[in-house]
Amino acid sequence: MDEVFYVIPAEMQLIIERLLVRDWIVHNFHLRDSQSFYSPGDILYNVDVEDVTYKVYLDTNIYQFLLNSCKKKPTEIARDAVSLLVFCQLCKIQLDPTYAVYEKINYTNHRAPEAIKDLNLFHKINNSETNSLVAYALGDAEGYPLGYHPGVETGVMENALTKYSRLTEWDSMYLIMLACISISMKRMSRKDKLKLFVNWMLKEFRRSLVGYIYAIIYFSQNPLRRMMKYRATDERESRRSQIYNMTWDLYIMNMFFRKWISNEKKNEFMYATDDKAFKELLRLAIDVQIHEGFEPLKNVISKSDYHNLEEIWKLDIPEEERVYRSDEWSPEYRTKLIQNFENEVLG
Repeated sequence: MDEVFYVIPAEMQLIIERLLVRDWIVHNFHLRDSQSFYSPGDILYNVDVEDVTYKVYLDTNIYQFLLNSCKKKPTEIARDAVSLLVFCQLCKIQLDPTYAVYEKINYTNHRAPEAIKDLNLFHKINNSETNSLVAYALGDAEGYPLGYHPGVETGVMENALTKYSRLTEWDSMYLIMLACISISMKRMSRKDKLKLFVNWMLKEFRRSLVGYIYAIIYFSQNPLRRMMKYRATDERESRRSQIYNMTWDLYIMNMFFRKWISNEKKNEFMYATDDKAFKELLRLAIDVQIHEGFEPLKNVISKSDYHNLEEIWKLDIPEEERVYRSDEWSPEYRTKLIQNFENEVLG
């Protein structure tokens, strides 16, 4: 390794301490511990010498915290979101709010103008001078001057954001979530619910690692708090919004794996999220992918749940009985399944 020296601002350690407490970053790197990620010298060396590109995708919450650092009075969480921005600026890591912007629009075109306005503000925040951001992040200033950005042309961006009625694979994750909700409402044991879900995935739909991880944890004896946001007693539109919210979680997790599996080593990406259930599910899915098996779940679910999982995973559906392998498999087939489940869970 060539010797390269970097001058790191003294305040960086205070910035890193704030980020360690928040623990927002999810990645698939093989590191000693969570603190090892926050090594500016190592990241800068990889960027400058190894020509690696780093990108952090923002969830809706952290994206909003950043916007609020300009829109509202300072809060600790807004200062911490700016701390993340400072760290990324100094380490030459790109911040990408694409998923957050799509989720805010949520396929409702009338939200696009507001989303574009917020996106233009994000670009200005992202281009702000680092020292001013540091002062704000560490509580030494109540605000900071926005940087310059020419802004995106509203008409062009609106067309880009609303061009497709669905992002690739969003409907598949929506269907998986609908199936999970439907099965959760049945009067049977948690073990039988998981078995039914796995059987449905194999026979009626297709395999999905993130779908499996979600169901395994949700149908365990101790599901994560707030991982199921659907409430059957709420109004219809509220229930639809709740399902959409959970679908975005699955969709983003699925995209993480799509990017990871097809990724070149020169492009490294991470996800920053304030959603504790989402974060834990994604980290579990990453561990399962790395270990090529469910052993990482041994320390997460009970012994009986793990034993049940081992039994359920022996399910074997003959290929000729799988719709995924048949002529029936098509977008229209998926749409029919969605409509059937929507009639059940939305009424």
